[in-house]
Amino acid sequence: MYPNQLAYHGNHRHPHIPLRSSPMYRIVASDMDETFLNYDAAIPEANLEAVHKMRQLGVHFVIATGRPYFSIIKDLKALGLAGNPDEFAITINGALVKACDGTVVASHPLDPSIVGRLIDFAVDRDLCLHLYGPEATYVWNMNPGEWDFLNGRMEVVELTLDQIRALDCPIYKVLVENEDTQALHDIRDQAFAQMPDLASKVETVFSSDRYVEFNTAGVSKGAGLKDVADRLGVPMQDTIAVGDAVNDLAMLQAAGAGCVVANASGLLRPLLPQDTYYLHSNCAEGCMPEVLNDLIIPSMDK
Repeated sequence: MYPNQLAYHGNHRHPHIPLRSSPMYRIVASDMDETFLNYDAAIPEANLEAVHKMRQLGVHFVIATGRPYFSIIKDLKALGLAGNPDEFAITINGALVKACDGTVVASHPLDPSIVGRLIDFAVDRDLCLHLYGPEATYVWNMNPGEWDFLNGRMEVVELTLDQIRALDCPIYKVLVENEDTQALHDIRDQAFAQMPDLASKVETVFSSDRYVEFNTAGVSKGAGLKDVADRLGVPMQDTIAVGDAVNDLAMLQAAGAGCVVANASGLLRPLLPQDTYYLHSNCAEGCMPEVLNDLIIPSMDK
């Protein structure tokens, strides 16, 4: 446990230590992989039960993911959210925010010229490449480890380089894959060194200890959470964000309470705000009962 976090008496949290304010929480936005889902990319039963109880209390549960919308529909169905125009999902790191009936709330694709330059950059370095469109995720130069990682998480469409270059749909995110986290930082730095203007035109984040991701400038899960909160008429102080990786940082900073799971990335921890709430539970156990019992229910008793 981190010294800047809640006071303890034995093994129990002190009940009178506040977070950033004293709100009544009405939105919980959670990352998916390595946060809401377990290591097999399935929803722990404890999370299903906790989200059901949250919704009974009138709390909106929002998936906030780097994945595309079409890849989370089965999870929305499992949560009873699919088809509901009054529930929302933040996808592709906030580049595409939708109501759970598929209605677009916010859309922020990359400029096509930037997409083309990032493709050239990846090809020149023989990098595994993903491009996120509105209806599919397109991949090139896949490797066995990446196929294994995506199995059960997300369906992709493998294309030739000519087909990749010929895509004419909006592209919301470009990412490249490398299992060496230092190499990912080097790749990001090389991209900015080769294309200095990109620094003001894209947002870059790291995720799953294997990706560096490029979205258009201004896109983040935090901005996506603001889109959803505004749509629901909920002040940001009445929101909770839960995550594990650097692509969750903006959301953790923006929310009224930012929470990280016990398995949070070592790359994320040094960047976190001082008042971050460090959960005891990890993604395998299910973190939502802790969010429900330690944050939401006490906020409703005030």
